[in-house]
Amino acid sequence: MTPTTAPAARLTAADLTLADAEALIGFIDSKVSGVLAEHRHETDAWKAALGLSIALNSGAKRVREAYGRADQSPETVQARFRQWNRLAVLALGWAKDPGYDERWKPVNHPDAEGAALFAALTGRRHPAAPA
Repeated sequence: MTPTTAPAARLTAADLTLADAEALIGFIDSKVSGVLAEHRHETDAWKAALGLSIALNSGAKRVREAYGRADQSPETVQARFRQWNRLAVLALGWAKDPGYDERWKPVNHPDAEGAALFAALTGRRHPAAPA
């Protein structure tokens, strides 16, 4: 499975794939591993990176489980939405770094149906792709 090529501004959790999640996990892991390697054990930077590494491993397990499901049930769609966003927020500090993909930001809606419902209830459309 390959990462999605949809524009970042229109993505929902349903547009993303396990390959997208794996790419994001790999990016975060490379950043965290670099910090762990550059700092001595027991420094504050090392401890912070260790905590992020533990959070990443936990989040990676949950997002892989959600995107590994074959069904498209409402529960699966919601699980993907929640788990993607939990993982995506871990990378926000690197959003301007080389290698960061704009598609890795948290998404606003679980799927197109959720985006349409949001638009109907609020009168606001799902964000359009940048011009």
